[in-house]
Amino acid sequence: MLISICIPTYSRLDYLKQSVQSCLDQTYPNIEICVSQDPKKDGPDREIMEWCQQQMLQVPLFTYNLNTENLGLAGNWNECVQIASGKYMIIIGDDDILLPDFIQSLVTELEAGQADVAFSNQYFIDEKGEVLHAYTDEANATYHRNDLPHGRVADAVATVLNNSVPMSAALIRRDLLLKYNFDTSLNTPEFEVFLRIAVNGGSFIYHSEKLACYRVHPLAATSGGLTIDKLLRNVISIEVPSRYQKQKYDFVSSKLIPGINMSLRRGDKTLAMAFMKSPYYPKNKMHIRLAQAMISTLPAWAIQKIL
Repeated sequence: MLISICIPTYSRLDYLKQSVQSCLDQTYPNIEICVSQDPKKDGPDREIMEWCQQQMLQVPLFTYNLNTENLGLAGNWNECVQIASGKYMIIIGDDDILLPDFIQSLVTELEAGQADVAFSNQYFIDEKGEVLHAYTDEANATYHRNDLPHGRVADAVATVLNNSVPMSAALIRRDLLLKYNFDTSLNTPEFEVFLRIAVNGGSFIYHSEKLACYRVHPLAATSGGLTIDKLLRNVISIEVPSRYQKQKYDFVSSKLIPGINMSLRRGDKTLAMAFMKSPYYPKNKMHIRLAQAMISTLPAWAIQKIL
């Protein structure tokens, strides 16, 4: 089975080299490495372009794609889906690391369970590649991965709503990513895609060992502020069975107040007002809704100053 490891990149050659090397160190042999580069305003990072071109000459099944324009995080992810050719694929950051047994371990689970998505637990590392042990324990507990049983996930929708599936540690059927495109207005677009896969009957398998490393540092693609309001807009529109309504309510309501503030700062009063009227607005925070409604009547400069 051919597995595609896709790496969107922009301007971090040192990290990219480490990421690619972790792919080359995989114990599973049947992989392709697909690097897709977004250009800067004045053209592509030439060091990355020249290095990738050299890799194509030296490394079998190494594909390099240079986008004609900057597609952004989600847009480049969609481009990765297009250039990949494996049955299953993973998209990792150009600063992330896969441990040597990642692909082999998850392929073994996929072949045994015939699932649509297989994912593992993961480490969190700093800019130097050192494991952040306390952060790792805290984050994996927050994402409910530490207490998630190894093997086939019994309730995929609930697991996704718990935000347990990490994009950088998941093998996904490529045809599903062709079907459910990443929303280019989001910089955390994977949650919506995983939820759509789960709601439509997709099966998930979990490997409880930590088989990947997610790097946490100021230059991370999502460090510039999450597009939480647009993510909530999409999630609210996804119909889930009635037994998951409370869990969906908990997920959306916990993020709706900052989502409204973000919409107001962005100047999207229509979306902000829709959120305020939403049944997902937290019922014990109606006093905040009143304040947000009052703020929404102010001119843009005042909103920016207050929020």
